[in-house]
Amino acid sequence: MNVLYREFGLTAKDAAEITADVVEIIRRKLSDEEAIEFLKSRYEGNKLHFAILMVGRLIGMSFALQDPEKAKAIVADFARLIKILEEKGREELVRTLEKEILEEVYESVEKLKSYM
Repeated sequence: MNVLYREFGLTAKDAAEITADVVEIIRRKLSDEEAIEFLKSRYEGNKLHFAILMVGRLIGMSFALQDPEKAKAIVADFARLIKILEEKGREELVRTLEKEILEEVYESVEKLKSYM
């Protein structure tokens, strides 16, 4: 079994320092934006990549434990995306995702307009 931090070319000390920062992010309940800025201010390159991957994994696991039904829905959605990739190819998957992302943004903009 390969150790994840070694895959990034990091030392055990690097991994320990990054893990301490990730624990701090979680303890402080930073928003995504705040967490990213915090990590970008402290790391770059593979250290930053490792830190962001670690944060994502931990938050994902926490989310799945707190709301199993939403976690199942996310897994089902990824299964749908995998099916599109396998049956229609990457270009169609990208088109589908772009359309869905833009629809989500459009809905947010319309929601904001309704408050004005």
